[in-house]
Amino acid sequence: MSTEINPTRGEEKMTHSKTEAPFGQGQNVGPAFGSGLPAADFAQRVRLNQQKLRSDLKPQYDFIVCGSGSSGSVVARRLAENPNVSVLLLEAGGDDDVPSVMDADKWPTNLGSERDWNFQAQPNSHLNGRSVPLSMGKVLGGGSSINVMTWARGHQSDWDFFASEAGDPAWSYASVLQIYRRIEDWHGAPDPAYRGTGGPVFVQPAPDPNPIAPAMLEGARSVGIPTFENQNGRMMEGEGGASIIDVCVRDGKRQSVFRSYTFPYMDRPNLTVLTHTLVTRLMFDGKQVTGVEMFYDGKTHRVGAGLEVVLSLGAIQTPKVLMQSGIGDQAALQRLGIPVVQHLLGVGQNFQDHVAFLCRPSSGRAPLGERVRTYRRARRKFPCRAPRMPHGLACLSVGGPYSVASSGPKAEAVSV
Repeated sequence: MSTEINPTRGEEKMTHSKTEAPFGQGQNVGPAFGSGLPAADFAQRVRLNQQKLRSDLKPQYDFIVCGSGSSGSVVARRLAENPNVSVLLLEAGGDDDVPSVMDADKWPTNLGSERDWNFQAQPNSHLNGRSVPLSMGKVLGGGSSINVMTWARGHQSDWDFFASEAGDPAWSYASVLQIYRRIEDWHGAPDPAYRGTGGPVFVQPAPDPNPIAPAMLEGARSVGIPTFENQNGRMMEGEGGASIIDVCVRDGKRQSVFRSYTFPYMDRPNLTVLTHTLVTRLMFDGKQVTGVEMFYDGKTHRVGAGLEVVLSLGAIQTPKVLMQSGIGDQAALQRLGIPVVQHLLGVGQNFQDHVAFLCRPSSGRAPLGERVRTYRRARRKFPCRAPRMPHGLACLSVGGPYSVASSGPKAEAVSV
C-alpha cells in the first residue's frame, strides 16, 4: 500500500522488482530534456496523449498513486520510468498551467483560491483564540505549486533523529545528503561537497533579492549570528545561522515538483494523469487493498490496482481516506458508522505543522541586538509560546519573496 523510499545506497528502492531501475534512468526526457521538441510542441504532445488516455480509462492499473503533490509526483514518475507497468496518478484539483502557479511571484494569489484546500485549524487558546489557516495545494503539484518555492533540505539533527527513531542509518543526514546532491541541478557557486548538478530539480540562490536581505545578514553578523553562503550546505550542520534562501525558480517561472518530475513523462502511454478526481476510499479483498473508489466526471468509479496503491494525499487527506476506508481507531470509526477493516491507533492523530511568521520593517523601537536578547529571554521563560521551528528552517520574508533564512536547533524568529 506504500512505496518504500530507502536511501541506504543512494537509490530509491521500490517494493516490487519490476520497478527497480537506477534513479535517473531516462530522466532527461521531455521538453528541453532530450525530446528534440520545442517546449510548446512537447506540451501539445502531452495534451493529446493525456486526452487519449483519459478517454479510455482502464478498469485496472498496475499502480494507482493518489495525490500529485511533492511525494506523489516523484513516486508516479519513478514508477512510470518502467515502460512495462501502467500508472494512474489521481489529483483532486485542476491543472497547474495558470499564471498564478507558473509565475513564481504570484504565489500569494493561490492561497484561499480553488487551488487551496482552505483547511482551518480549530481556535487555539495559545493564540488568543485565533483559528490558523492551513493552506494545502489542491492542484497538480500540490503544495509545490502554491508555495514560495524555497528549497529547504532539513537540518542534520532532524535527519539523525529520524534515523535513530527508525533504527535505520539510511535516514541519517550523511545518507540523505547524497540523495539531495543527486536530485539537484544546482545553479549557484560550485559546492560539490553539498550541492549536485544534472538532477531533475532546478535550484538556484534567490535571484535579485530585496536590498533588505543582505542588510539583515549584516545585522545578524553584528549580533553574533553566523552567516552562510546558502541555507542548504554547511548551515544545515551548525547550531544556527542566516543566509539568502535557495529557490526552485527559473527565469521567474515556478519549477514545481510536478513540473520537474512528472510532466516530462506525460507523453508516455503508461502514465495517465487524472485531474478533478477525488479519492473517497480504498477497496479491499479481506484486508488486502485491491484498488480505489473515486469521484470523477460527476460519477463514482472503482479502479483496481494490480500491484499497489500509494496514498500521498497530504497530512490531512491521507488519514481521512484511511479512516473513510475503515483503517483507524476502532472507537472513532464505530462512532461515525464506518465498518472497521483494521483497528490502528494513531491514524488522524499527531498532526504537526511548521511555524510560519511575518517580519515587517518598523522604526522607533529598540535596537535589533536588544530585541534578539529580549526574545531569547522570553523563549527561556515561555518555551511553549514563542514561535520557532525546532531544528528546521525559518524564512524571513522581508519586502519580497526572496530574502533570508535562519536555521538550526536554536533558530529563532525575530521581528524587525
